[in-house]
Amino acid sequence: MLARLATFRKWANDSRGAAALEFALVAGPLIFMICACIELAMVILLSVTLDNATNMASRQIRTGTISSSTTVDGFKDLVCANMSLMSGRCKASLRIDVRKFDSFALVAAAPPPVVDGEWTFGERCDIGKGSEIQMARVYYEWPMFTPLLQGGFNSLSNKDIVITSTVIFRNEPF
Repeated sequence: MLARLATFRKWANDSRGAAALEFALVAGPLIFMICACIELAMVILLSVTLDNATNMASRQIRTGTISSSTTVDGFKDLVCANMSLMSGRCKASLRIDVRKFDSFALVAAAPPPVVDGEWTFGERCDIGKGSEIQMARVYYEWPMFTPLLQGGFNSLSNKDIVITSTVIFRNEPF
């Protein structure tokens, strides 16, 4: 019995391999945090890129450069032309909602894009005339791989997040 106790004490005091064991305990959360940081950086980069592309495409509406007969696909082409980083899957991941309003107060009543993980609107591209109030909302579906980050975003039922860019403006008199 004493021999067993002595063997157990010797094994308990052995510190060889302690670093490997500690790393094994810390490696999982560490790798998760690194992946989450990289993925969050990608979402921020995509958000900034989408904002810029939406502003550039909306400027063409504001100045009357594009006609009122522009389709949803035509506006998607304008947005995707300014999203060089995500151009490969841009058009398939975009949803467009361009509307005209009679007053800025009515813009607040625009319906939310996603309710209970489902889209609530059909895509539209309703370009107004000179001096009319316009709202251009552009949505980009982005798959999230880090599960705990999905809860902080507007998510669809397929677990993709929705990155939104909105521009509200009055058209120039053209």
